[in-house]
Amino acid sequence: MRITGIALARIMILAALPLGLLPQIPTMEMIAVMVLLALIVASLPWAGLRLIGMGILLLAWALLEARQMLNVIDQLSMAPAEVTLRIVDVKENQQQFKAQIIRVGERYQFPPLFVSINAEPGESGYCAGQRWKMTLRLRAVHGRLNEGGFDAQRFALANHTPLQGRIINQQAESVDCHLRTEVMRHHQPLFEHLQQSAILQALAFGERENMTKTQRQLLRETGTAHLMAISGMHIALAASVGWMIVRGLQLLQPAHTIGYLLPLMGSIITATIYCWLSGSHAPAQRALVALLLWTTIRIAGWQLTGWQIWTLCMGILLWLDPLTVLSESFWLSALAVAMLIIWFQWFALPDRYRQARRWLPLRLLHLQLGMMILMAPLQIFLFQGISLSALVANLIAVPVISLFTVPLILLALLLPIQPIASVLWRLADFSVNQVMQGLAYLPAGWWPFNDALPAVALLWGGLFLWRSGLLNNTLMLCCGCAMAFLLWRHESEQDDWQIDVLDVGHGLAIAITQGNEVVLYDAGPRWNEDDAGARVILPWLLYKGRQLNTVVVSHKHLDHRGGLNSLHQVNPNMMIRSALGEAGHLPCQRGEQWQWGKLTFTALWPPAGNTQGQNNDSCVVRVDDGAVSLLLTGDIELEAERKLVALEKAQLTSTLMQVPHHGSRTSSGPLLLRSVAGKGAVASVARYNAWRMPAAAVVERYRQQGYIWYDTAQSGQVHIGIRQGEWQIKGLREQIKPRWYHQWFGVKRESR
Repeated sequence: MRITGIALARIMILAALPLGLLPQIPTMEMIAVMVLLALIVASLPWAGLRLIGMGILLLAWALLEARQMLNVIDQLSMAPAEVTLRIVDVKENQQQFKAQIIRVGERYQFPPLFVSINAEPGESGYCAGQRWKMTLRLRAVHGRLNEGGFDAQRFALANHTPLQGRIINQQAESVDCHLRTEVMRHHQPLFEHLQQSAILQALAFGERENMTKTQRQLLRETGTAHLMAISGMHIALAASVGWMIVRGLQLLQPAHTIGYLLPLMGSIITATIYCWLSGSHAPAQRALVALLLWTTIRIAGWQLTGWQIWTLCMGILLWLDPLTVLSESFWLSALAVAMLIIWFQWFALPDRYRQARRWLPLRLLHLQLGMMILMAPLQIFLFQGISLSALVANLIAVPVISLFTVPLILLALLLPIQPIASVLWRLADFSVNQVMQGLAYLPAGWWPFNDALPAVALLWGGLFLWRSGLLNNTLMLCCGCAMAFLLWRHESEQDDWQIDVLDVGHGLAIAITQGNEVVLYDAGPRWNEDDAGARVILPWLLYKGRQLNTVVVSHKHLDHRGGLNSLHQVNPNMMIRSALGEAGHLPCQRGEQWQWGKLTFTALWPPAGNTQGQNNDSCVVRVDDGAVSLLLTGDIELEAERKLVALEKAQLTSTLMQVPHHGSRTSSGPLLLRSVAGKGAVASVARYNAWRMPAAAVVERYRQQGYIWYDTAQSGQVHIGIRQGEWQIKGLREQIKPRWYHQWFGVKRESR
């Protein structure tokens, strides 16, 4: 039996899927053994074994790319590296640029590898297209890892950007900027003063860093953010514009010279130019590859179904780059196309509505409804919720952006004559502005994960039963199942209470949960343009379906209270406790005690009247259920530790302990550790912090005192479940989501 291209594509898809699930990647030796085994099996005369052999071979190919990625991370992060690189993107606001490594020493780098480099403050002059020879100190990517949060490590590996670095020395090989940079500089003065300049820049050049927080939030809550990220839809629009332009020019040609090939070539050229201008981001590149494949099939005259073309596209993309399987944008694009095929095959409109132009609004509504329903599970999984206003929002935005904005932008780029281009940019800005105003009038419609998932599952089940015909044949049974699903409650054994030390980098945020309510100890740090409240804590609360009851602020430093304002904006009725004496804050000073469900909170420090809010004035709280207790220590140091032991030695004994001051050398004295006599300790700390916390001597001190040590730099979010007087501790990296792309890359802790 001959193995067809469709069969190979299916095997490649299956072979790439394990990269999203494996806890570890095999060694080069194991992969070599797999290749040898695959060749032996594939040489056997049975067709089924040949397919198995091909599957093992393609699996080895996928594993090989992952193993090469891990090896190069280890190699380049071990010591300063001399590299030749080409700059591909510059983020001037962040003093950072992205570059492709062309050579390491004298050896060319393959597969392609990119690095994110921090420029020195005040240093400028970099632009895309320049080539430099640099000595870099590189470090492996290491992202904050929390349930419901953005997975920075997975994103970095999917985009072949697993390293960050700083420049030790540099020498320019070519300072000429890329032609794309010159095009951007030519057009930017024409639109930068317009109302929606940031969105125009995103649609034209794929640069979204200038979009405001308000714009991003509006697009997210209305389910229209996909329109502002260059993807398959935009490449298809560019191809359509190119096809129409060439087709229009053919009207001027003699009839015998007109054919279908020239418009197809025009569409490919226009799509390629747009992909290049928009920064050649991975989604645009994948869409261009799919367009090239479709054009080849069209020219060759092959008769393939929609599913066969989809399978070939998926297989080829994963064969070219197996790590694409880690990309969320890849799955959004691929499954969106698959859902369209399903929708138009299983839930097509009757024939009479598919022809006349007067039914165009109905066809558009039918399309948007299908995409919203069928893509809902994936959106819930990736974004922890869906937008209920997305249907109306997309009915407003998609036609305008597709039929007016993007074609106007393309014409402005293709016609760089300043007076003409200026008018086109103004018209594009007007269309975007009308869309944004329309979206702003829509009611807030964000539906969080836990509320949306059961309803969407019920809707999917209903559609399946209706389309399969089972609904008509077993109406009563189906109704009974639906009622049982709605009334059903999961009665599995629950923890009495839970502790989650969230991974907020260098800062602190500890969530204590009873039922669906949370008391938060500290609100994490604040950064230049964001904070841990909006970036980490709120997504975690949405993902878990929990309500914030109280925030206890240990002291005034921004790495502990930085996210408080974001939390308060979303939860205006939450209580705040602190020792700062601020208006609206309940007290958290020695002698205060309050009850929350079965938990007793006792403030042990600072003394009453102390409102300075420095490290040694941190509010120290003991949480107790009568069997298991937790000591929350903020940032107290040795001086406060000694005074605390002198005043409250009898109250300090606790099962679990938050490590004071992120494990610094100035804290966690032996006196405090002996007085607490705990069994487990957790430190909230960033891997690449300037103070090299936690100190190795402090970690060893805890272990000598019999504590189990966990920290967020090593484990990401740390979860502790307490049930019937027993407790169990788990790290997200090691136990909860042990994936190879979540692990600690590069140099080990002791050599950092």
